[in-house]
Amino acid sequence: MREPSPPPLQAVGLMSGTSADGVDAALVRIGGGTAELLDFRSSPYPPRLRARVLRAAGEPGAATAEICSLHREVGEAFAQAALDLLAAAGVSAGQVSFIGSHGQTVRHLPEGGEGADGPLLPSTLQLGDAAVIAERTGLTVVAGFRSRDVAAGGSGAPLTPWAHRFLFERPDAPVAFLNLGGISNLTYIPPAGKPGLFGFDCGPANMALDAWVERRTKGAERFDQGGRLAARGRVDKEALDTLLAHPFLRLAPPKSTGREAFGAAFLESALVPLREHGAPPEDEIATLTAFSAECVIEAVRTHLPPGAPPVELLVGGGGYQNETIVRRLRDGLAPIPVHSSAERGIPPGAVEAVAFALLGWAALRRVPANVPAATGARREVVLGHITPGERFPSLPGSCPPSFGKM
Repeated sequence: MREPSPPPLQAVGLMSGTSADGVDAALVRIGGGTAELLDFRSSPYPPRLRARVLRAAGEPGAATAEICSLHREVGEAFAQAALDLLAAAGVSAGQVSFIGSHGQTVRHLPEGGEGADGPLLPSTLQLGDAAVIAERTGLTVVAGFRSRDVAAGGSGAPLTPWAHRFLFERPDAPVAFLNLGGISNLTYIPPAGKPGLFGFDCGPANMALDAWVERRTKGAERFDQGGRLAARGRVDKEALDTLLAHPFLRLAPPKSTGREAFGAAFLESALVPLREHGAPPEDEIATLTAFSAECVIEAVRTHLPPGAPPVELLVGGGGYQNETIVRRLRDGLAPIPVHSSAERGIPPGAVEAVAFALLGWAALRRVPANVPAATGARREVVLGHITPGERFPSLPGSCPPSFGKM
């Protein structure tokens, strides 16, 4: 006899990406095999906090005392983002079951590396103390999703293909979901009930573009609004070909990347051939934007199943607002149609926050939610660390029947 489905519940998903702009917060109703977005808002980091997060995420990083404090400070910012979301939605914390928090990645070393005193183990670090979030909100918090996958031999990224399937799967045909964040990542979603779910990072999406704009405007602007700056320039074909020879693009999935490969050092090297050619600033941003799009186009052509291509590409993330990237994607991927995730009920900017609400839900129900075909993990594992809130024992699936008994 099948167990009855648990009743629908409300959850909050919290997310901050590699650009460290602030905290995306989504209020989600989960139940009956669906997830409905009820409300969403983005809360920018205070400028000083953002600057310190970016410094900690860069090279050479930050001292342990700074990291220690930032862990709490980012947790306070995440907690406040959740409380502000609930206040705006007119929902009390008592009506919410839990929070799924991605935290703020400041270092991601899925393959380890070489440190000053010897080899570094594969590892990942997200700031945003779950205990602080639980204490401020009273809610159970599921966080630390990436570390369990890394412990199981995976790269800890991309981590959301399971949630993408939950949100965007079709019964009759394969689809693909593209997230255009700091890094672009692609999820191939087979028809319902069919095997073959996988995902991987394609390359940089907004990371280099945002850094270029911030430098060019001395911090007055953070991104190329609508891709308008790139639209004014001309793509330098020779420089673009040089960028497309980047070794990451030659790797086969599963693969992931981040600021370590496409951060400040990458931007400096990418600009060298453009400046040698005497390219004006508009051509620099146009060429970097073309590279972001071409990373995705090449990934679709090279790594998705040729015998079962997706019938549509759904796009989420802040990069969907860059019309120059999206236009190039549509031209380069035709005849595959490119649509906004909003056509399936989740606005582009909210998808990843919704995904982490779903990953928290999976953890509390003891459902493995990593995808070894995406991360390279040895096996499926339940993701996340659980920090109990005031109503933790009453959450469906959150604890065994013997909880609290002697």
